[in-house]
Amino acid sequence: MTSLAELKRALSQFTPSGSPFATWFLPELRGLLNAQFAGAYSPAAREDGWALEFMHGTGEGSENYVRRFREYVAGLPASETFLALSNPHLVQVEQRNRVFSLSDIVTAKVLGDRDEVFHSLFRNLGILGHDQLRVLICDGPGQLAWVGATREEPFTEREKTILRTLRRPLRERLRLERRLASPTLLSATLDAALEHLPSPAFLIGPGFRVELANRAGHSALERDRKSVLAAIRESVYAPDASTYSITEVVATGSSSYLLAVQRERNHVAELVLVAKVRWGLTARQARVLELVATGASNKEIAAVLGSSEATIENHLTELFRRSGARSRAGLVGLLIT
Repeated sequence: MTSLAELKRALSQFTPSGSPFATWFLPELRGLLNAQFAGAYSPAAREDGWALEFMHGTGEGSENYVRRFREYVAGLPASETFLALSNPHLVQVEQRNRVFSLSDIVTAKVLGDRDEVFHSLFRNLGILGHDQLRVLICDGPGQLAWVGATREEPFTEREKTILRTLRRPLRERLRLERRLASPTLLSATLDAALEHLPSPAFLIGPGFRVELANRAGHSALERDRKSVLAAIRESVYAPDASTYSITEVVATGSSSYLLAVQRERNHVAELVLVAKVRWGLTARQARVLELVATGASNKEIAAVLGSSEATIENHLTELFRRSGARSRAGLVGLLIT
């Protein structure tokens, strides 16, 4: 069996024509941890729920295990967190690159009062009562992969130490593989090019994951990641009145990516920012106000925001209440003055 030192060296070596790390790494990890199953996967948020960007597993019955897990994930509803743990696109600091066993997770109350999620999942996979040892390999706030193992007996401190030792080489290897998965897109050249843009700019990959961002983009994400991603989505589906210009980037043999660059703010947008603070508006109310100021009808605003006209009317009623305006014209007049 491969030793821990040999495995660390192997993770630091990369052959472009070689297979992804998980296809050869997981059997070695399973052996070192004396596990019945070892796996690695990466979740991705979708409009209507969750999916897996990839999943690999090894051990007796691993094909069935992987199939059941994929089916379970496909049935998850849309939510802010994956399996009640964290948002893989913005992982909580205390969970990044930390090794947990199942007992650790319960003791640390990572799940809060939602441990029924694990019971449901483990029952579905046929491993209810088994222990789990895992680490969320993260690059900054973003999760690169869940890497872990399961077995009937509790994992020991020695086995936790083995997985801790592998965290750094795993992270470096996963970062490298992610970038080399599309070298023409995720190269240092593109990274440097984005930095020359004064406006927030992002490269959006599969699963609507932010693959690259310039300095202004990172600042915007830190202020309000959810609103930034919502504005980019809105710009994809309603480009005529969007915050970001969207360009599809395609390379042979690679997935499609989206280049999203924030449009230069016009005078109306600047006024709306002032009104948002002055009137205590939500992000959606401010967006409705901006569209009203451009002369858009309720029907047009509803189409841009993907809402019903009744919802837009409710937003307008609230805008009138907060601003003191009695009409659309009065609302725009107050905005300007």
